[in-house]
Amino acid sequence: MISVIILTLNAAPKLPDTLSALIPAAVEGHVREVVVADGGSSDATERIADSAGVEFLKTATGRGQQMAAGAARARFPWLLFLHADTVLKEGWIRETALFMRAI
Repeated sequence: MISVIILTLNAAPKLPDTLSALIPAAVEGHVREVVVADGGSSDATERIADSAGVEFLKTATGRGQQMAAGAARARFPWLLFLHADTVLKEGWIRETALFMRAI
């Protein structure tokens, strides 16, 4: 069970693709929550996160601050941090599941 934390700052153009790539993993039950940790966007990032039904968390600016705030909010034992322009490729669920079982 994975909590995905997406770090954003004015990420509206790329965020939909990042979120879309997570749908198969959510359907299969691997991704249990998505938190968008935003460092002060002035574009449509919050609206996109809200439309997607994911949690939007306003944080201090800076990746470290965003990561810490997202991790503190996460409810599941495995954390996957992504930048807003990361689009995971097909097969990532299988590879991640193998890794988590090996630990």
